[in-house]
Amino acid sequence: MDFKGYFMKGVELVKLNRDAASEVAADEGAFGMAVVFFAIGGLAAGLAGTAVSMGAGVALIIFGPIMQVIGSFISVGILYLIAKMLGGTGGFKGYYSALGIGSIPQWAQFVPFVGWLVSLWSLPVSVIVTERVHNLSFGKAVAVVVIPFLIVAFLFVLAIAFVGTAAILGVVGAMGARGM
Repeated sequence: MDFKGYFMKGVELVKLNRDAASEVAADEGAFGMAVVFFAIGGLAAGLAGTAVSMGAGVALIIFGPIMQVIGSFISVGILYLIAKMLGGTGGFKGYYSALGIGSIPQWAQFVPFVGWLVSLWSLPVSVIVTERVHNLSFGKAVAVVVIPFLIVAFLFVLAIAFVGTAAILGVVGAMGARGM
């Protein structure tokens, strides 16, 4: 299948077509194109960063696709492991392929300030892909996609609490050292 064919499959995934998820996951040739689709998302983010940054544009355009592809392997790997822990049966290659071909909403990131809202549609796409590729219930598929966000949110709150505590202790210590 050529780029246009995979793009059309991606559109079907964006429309939450569960059968398209199974078809892409079973397609041996989809893996390479999935890498390309993720890289295009990184390029779109780099272009948006160029529009709003001062001087970092060329670096964002060059490194955006590279970092997006590296990040895609890490994030899909994490989702894959969580899916397996919840009883998922799909393989990594098919899962990566379906998520990559379904990552078209991330291409909207090239529109500064608004594109990231459109790219959020990747979340329900990820749920449908996870449900179909790993043969999980809808609830378990949602859990696979949401668990990493909950972990990151927890770590963020923990970091804020740590920094806040350190700041308060620093102020109290400074007051004590001055005899206040």
